[in-house]
Amino acid sequence: MLDLFASRRHQFGALVLMRGETFLETIEDGGMAVLVVLRGTAAISRQRAGAQVGLHLTPRRGEPVWLTSPGTYCVVAKDHVVGLRMLRTGDDS
Repeated sequence: MLDLFASRRHQFGALVLMRGETFLETIEDGGMAVLVVLRGTAAISRQRAGAQVGLHLTPRRGEPVWLTSPGTYCVVAKDHVVGLRMLRTGDDS
């Protein structure tokens, strides 16, 4: 993960993962993340507390994935992945 720009409420970064690498993204209440895979294949999943995986998706290349529900998401690279990431925190200060 490479940070390209960081402000008080927003962070923009490049998502670069080798095959098999994982990246954890935590969304706070009122926050959201947008991931765009430009090259490669990745799987995004989220496990609910004490339960099985509640979300599992494989985004298409170039289509944004909006993660809006609070929690921790796991991004797993099936191939070498190059993409973009935008995170907005729920902090109003």
